[in-house]
Amino acid sequence: MSVSLFKAFVQGMTDYIVKHNANYALVETNLNYLLGMVTGQAGGDISVPPGLKEVFDRQGLIGIGSYGFNAGTLTGPSYNLTVAAGAYWSGATGNFRSRATPTSISMSGQATGTYYVYLDASGNPVVGISALADTVWQFAWNSSTHVVSAKALFAGVSILFDGDDYADQLTSTARNKSFTKVADRLEAIEQLLAEMSGFYAEDPDNHAGLDFYYLAGKVRNDSVIYDTVAGHVTLADDDTNYVEVDPADGTVSANGTGFTSGQIALFQVVTASGAITNVTDVRTWALAGTGGCGGGGHTQNTDIGTTSPAFTLNNDATGAPTQDCKLEVKRADETNVALKWNETENKWQYTNDGANWYNLGDITVALGAQELTKYVPVDDPQEVWTETNRGASIDWEDLDLSSFISAMQGCSAVVLRVFFWDSAPGPGVNVQFRKKDAPALPTLAYSAWKDEYDPRTLIVPVDADLVCQFFVNASGVDTANLRVFLLGYFEKVIGVGTQDRTFTPLPITVAASSNAAVNQASFMNRGLVHYLKVAETGGLVFGTYAIEIFARDTFQDEDLLYKAVGIRPD
Repeated sequence: MSVSLFKAFVQGMTDYIVKHNANYALVETNLNYLLGMVTGQAGGDISVPPGLKEVFDRQGLIGIGSYGFNAGTLTGPSYNLTVAAGAYWSGATGNFRSRATPTSISMSGQATGTYYVYLDASGNPVVGISALADTVWQFAWNSSTHVVSAKALFAGVSILFDGDDYADQLTSTARNKSFTKVADRLEAIEQLLAEMSGFYAEDPDNHAGLDFYYLAGKVRNDSVIYDTVAGHVTLADDDTNYVEVDPADGTVSANGTGFTSGQIALFQVVTASGAITNVTDVRTWALAGTGGCGGGGHTQNTDIGTTSPAFTLNNDATGAPTQDCKLEVKRADETNVALKWNETENKWQYTNDGANWYNLGDITVALGAQELTKYVPVDDPQEVWTETNRGASIDWEDLDLSSFISAMQGCSAVVLRVFFWDSAPGPGVNVQFRKKDAPALPTLAYSAWKDEYDPRTLIVPVDADLVCQFFVNASGVDTANLRVFLLGYFEKVIGVGTQDRTFTPLPITVAASSNAAVNQASFMNRGLVHYLKVAETGGLVFGTYAIEIFARDTFQDEDLLYKAVGIRPD
């Protein structure tokens, strides 16, 4: 489009007014045309608003991340909701809104309830309790937990396609490949689907009578992949046939019973009067056998070992552990036995009856305990109490030695080096020790007196918490001084005393002047047995008999452990 105005004005013209009016009219006509193009009032070339309406034919946010924000807990003290930059088309009202940078909106002081994000005339996001014009989001706010939740697009608002969304479609992360056009990527997907869907596909053009033809395919059994060439199977007439492939070797077969466990289903085919009448494609993407591998094509009972030095249970677990893991042995008609890791108790456990679980490593025999003591010297005696210029005690005072003693099974007494002196020593001026809360007053053996250079070594009992007590008898106020050192302690040691085991074998019948062998394995440990008692529980014995106990069921003389002879029933 071009505009030509008259510009050759010269002195003496008499029609310059007419020429000026013509110029003004031409300018006005073209300005009105341009205005019509801008506002959509002109015909011919498409105007700006109708063009945008053709691209964006509905109300929505332009681009997936446009004016977006994250639900979750906001951080104080302002509890800002960060709304991303974005663009928006209002649809019928023809308004564009946009903002180039993110916006922080404080939720501090806002009451719990439903809130709305709307855009003002400048494209800035605003949060309010009411839905206004150009509202794009709504969400729930909890003023106690400061959590934003239930985020949703406002009714009628869509996500509109933008250039970034288009560009994202040109890259495949899964295949590590980029495309120049979306159509190219769609074509690649279609080719891949066609290739995969062609595995073991029906070949109807070659069907003949009861011969069912299929295309070539591939099947995986663990780490081995088998190729199956195109071929056919002959079906039973007037029957429903089940066509399947063996993942162990890729062989295709058919039967009239049903799909076989461990086989991969392909087709269910109905025949009648010597012809194929109906075919149902039941192929699945997951080539699952009975191995429970979730689609790996594994056939159960084909593995007899592994080259890996470790086998991991619950291999897909993440986060804090919660699940127990178990290895179980099938025992036919008998109750299964199992070994499991108990995640709650953090222990290995086993069961021999399927119901009762026992901790692995726990002692299951009855042991009689003997309590012994072991003196533990302190190589560098520590000062466990110091007081100077103090008065007499009002009541017994605690001396807690738990931070100085390491005795896993307990402690019976401590060896203390006690320094006690008083500015006016004399009868009854001393310090006394005792086991905490002992009922009787301590004897002189638990007392120390005289001066700083005449210390006493005392053996004082302690309670289960490793606490003893002392009582200071001072001559006056601020006259007594006390220093206590720990020289050692008597640690408790729990040992094995007796082992009581009772067993009743099946009735033993022994003919006169003969013997019978009874094998009762693992019923005692010779190293712990010093006294063995054998009791008659029934039956009738005549004459005398003897009992011999051997270490092995070969009953050789060199394995004889115990022997009792000349036993009379009476």
